[in-house]
Amino acid sequence: MGTTRDRSRATVLSAVLVLGVPVGTFGLVLAGTYLGGGAASLLGLVLVVAWVVGLVRLLGRWVGCWVALFAVLLAGLATGAVAMARDDVILRLSGETVTARVAGETDRLAGKHPSSMYDLAAEDGTALPGGELSTGLRTLAVGDRVTVRFDPAGRADPQRPGDISLPRDLGLAVGLTAALMLAVAWLGRESARRRGGGAAGPVS
Repeated sequence: MGTTRDRSRATVLSAVLVLGVPVGTFGLVLAGTYLGGGAASLLGLVLVVAWVVGLVRLLGRWVGCWVALFAVLLAGLATGAVAMARDDVILRLSGETVTARVAGETDRLAGKHPSSMYDLAAEDGTALPGGELSTGLRTLAVGDRVTVRFDPAGRADPQRPGDISLPRDLGLAVGLTAALMLAVAWLGRESARRRGGGAAGPVS
């Protein structure tokens, strides 16, 4: 009886963790878009704690903590991909195309792919809503003019029209989210099988 109950609990817990993947990745992006960065940060903290606790209960302390670390990293990548897809949708549906002037430059040299971030201004000198334009390292210089698509409400970072690729970004978001869901589902199935006596040795 106890073994069956343990297996059922493991199955239910793994199902909750699997469903938590799309809820977390898409929920964080929606919270940041409509509720602000504070709400997104709070939701992110709650999700990380819940994920770590859930994976530790499912897999045991040692394995669960390591799996949780990699799961959170992969979830972060998936959330970033969802955010890029969201920006593509916003810029396509409500964006405007203008010729802006580069008003400032910040280089990011760390990592494998150095890049530059550019502050943009409209022709009248006012800052363009939505943050900075990201390109390859030193693609532009202060004073250059560049054609971009931006969101007047400031919900998405401006992008050059040729850099907007919804199929690519949406495919990446769905692929990373699906990979994480499948991985958690497999771990949950293995945990339930072991609890049911399908393999020797304790779970934790």
